[in-house]
Amino acid sequence: MTETLKIEGMGCGGCVSTVTKALAGVPGISDINVSLEKAEARFALNAPATREQAVKAVEESGYDVKG
Repeated sequence: MTETLKIEGMGCGGCVSTVTKALAGVPGISDINVSLEKAEARFALNAPATREQAVKAVEESGYDVKG
């Protein structure tokens, strides 16, 4: 299943890299595409990963998730 999270606080390529790494650290998340221009992350979510785990990973890396 493809998920999209709206992310606030990203301002550069380093932010994109940080969010990508945070999501990649969650088992079951793959095909990660973080867009600075769209302020969002799109990824494939497979068991055992949950949307809540994805949100937590992004927020723990220092960014706000808005949807």
